[in-house]
Amino acid sequence: MMLDSDHNAPNARSPGEGVESICHSDPAQHDRTSGAFAGASARGTSRSAIEPTHGDGISEHAIRNELARIVGSPVFVQSERLGQFLRYTVETTLDGRAETLKEYVIGTHVYGRKSSYQPAEDSIVRSEARRLRRKLQEFYETIGKTDLILIRYRPGSYVPAFQTRDKASTLPMATDELCAAVSEKPELRVAVLPFFDLSKGTLSAACARLLTDDLIHVLVRTEGVRVTNTCSEGPEGLHLMDVSSLAKTLDAHIVFEGTVGEDGTQLRVTTRIVNSNGLRIWSERFETDRDPEQLFNISAKIASALISRICPVQPLIRKHASSAGASSIPVHPLVLRAEALLDEGTLAATQAALAKWQEVIEIDPRCVRAICGIAQSYCEMALRGVPDSALAISNANRAVERASQLDSDLIEVPACRGSALTLSWRWREAEVSFNHALVLGEHAATYRQYALLLAARSRLREAWNYIQRAQQIDPFSYRQKVLYTRLLYLSRNYEDGLRYMSEQLLYGRLPNEAELYRAMMLISHNRCDEARRVAQELLDKASGQPVMMSGVAELLAACGETDTAARIAADSDLFAPNSPISKFRQALLLLALGNRDLAISLLSAAYEEHEAELIWLACDPRLDTIRQDARFTALLDGVMLGPPRPHLG
Repeated sequence: MMLDSDHNAPNARSPGEGVESICHSDPAQHDRTSGAFAGASARGTSRSAIEPTHGDGISEHAIRNELARIVGSPVFVQSERLGQFLRYTVETTLDGRAETLKEYVIGTHVYGRKSSYQPAEDSIVRSEARRLRRKLQEFYETIGKTDLILIRYRPGSYVPAFQTRDKASTLPMATDELCAAVSEKPELRVAVLPFFDLSKGTLSAACARLLTDDLIHVLVRTEGVRVTNTCSEGPEGLHLMDVSSLAKTLDAHIVFEGTVGEDGTQLRVTTRIVNSNGLRIWSERFETDRDPEQLFNISAKIASALISRICPVQPLIRKHASSAGASSIPVHPLVLRAEALLDEGTLAATQAALAKWQEVIEIDPRCVRAICGIAQSYCEMALRGVPDSALAISNANRAVERASQLDSDLIEVPACRGSALTLSWRWREAEVSFNHALVLGEHAATYRQYALLLAARSRLREAWNYIQRAQQIDPFSYRQKVLYTRLLYLSRNYEDGLRYMSEQLLYGRLPNEAELYRAMMLISHNRCDEARRVAQELLDKASGQPVMMSGVAELLAACGETDTAARIAADSDLFAPNSPISKFRQALLLLALGNRDLAISLLSAAYEEHEAELIWLACDPRLDTIRQDARFTALLDGVMLGPPRPHLG
């Protein structure tokens, strides 16, 4: 392997999340808080005749009884530290010191962190708070389902709220509180129909059974999802039933259905999501080699890819599930379609995805996933050669700021911020944002985005580690294939790179952009005839796509066909004053055509315009011919050092 996979990647560290820190507060106050915690059991439940009350007129005695019941329950008995978290925050609130319940205080008094503890760098309290809310939810859905007193925590707060069950179910709640409460309940109810074997072949039949079983298995293990049927077998003719009636019978918001067919040397899997009205709102197709030995692996990978693609919309679905049901929310098909378009990876598809995300925002202005989708669309456009990438990144930053105001702990938010900062050459801030995202969970797109930053910084071994993580989740993604092949190209080990790329065909054909990188590796490996054939095939597909035409012209020029490359550039207006491609792309084409001085001049202009694609200056092999030029070195230093920009003389 040309890039050693580093399985001991550095532990991700989280920056501050806007939660107030009291690192410089009075130490005596901390001692008083600690003393109150230590003395909680000694105080017992003795109270004066006039007993203090909290929230809904609940007595402290009743709250302490409920606290003892929760901590002593089987749900909490194996979670001693969570019980301490709960007891400490409840007792501190009952003592009238709720305002002291900050992240630093809980970290030092409950989790034993030293006085030098920095919440910005250690997310233990935030992570445990999320676990505590889930444990309380589990308690009140099982053992405590008839309890009259409820102890709850709103997301983002460490102060417990006390309510009576009748008030909790009948009192009106603010919209934000309602969304937060509902979002933590496993309300997305999913049914999986057995996949249908179209070909009636041995391999397709086995794949249909395996895929149904794997999909159910992954869904059952997915937080926020409840599978309403857990059998991979179904009666004959089940696919002919009315899906709307079936969804009601199975008590499902959405239904997965799909088909498997054999086509020559390939297996073709099509999967769809159908809502409870019987409307197909989402569809994906996967093609793979017809290889019996890989069947178990492929089935598991398809199931993983499917779940990774629908998971980003789960918060949106669960937000509304208790009232209208997932299937009746009109933005769901738009969100799913936007996700699919964004993954196609072409400039045209990315622009179409942006339009879909904007449609979602018109319907639901608080849909954080859609706001992040807008930010990511602008970042993707900037990376695909649009002329004014600085404007695109400015728009991405505005979207990220809006998303952060709504939900800074949704993993896409810090990941999108990291992407926008990377493309702004603000490397240190970008890494901080990605470290924040990485502690929030596993997410293929986040791994890819972070790998892009690492690759741009020439940290290829680390980048390879995160690309492999994303590969385990969704190897079928077009964006995954493009970044995977780009990283292989950047590694400069072209022989191994070409071999690895051939192995990736197991997960379907390569996107056009990935084929460009494959052709570049062929050229670097002195296989120009094969590269020409790739260029000709791409030329037939690239009509009307200036960025792709630029890449094809660059390939042909690198193969020695400079006249053909120059004609393509002229016909597509690639060097016109209002060129449809970035100056960085123009410079790459000029280098392939042998015009180094004009290429450096265009790179300098790209620097002044703060073009996003200049992040590749440090590692792109196509720039090797000018690396010793002092003008290029000055540009490289300016980008790698980031703002403020040095004077280039």
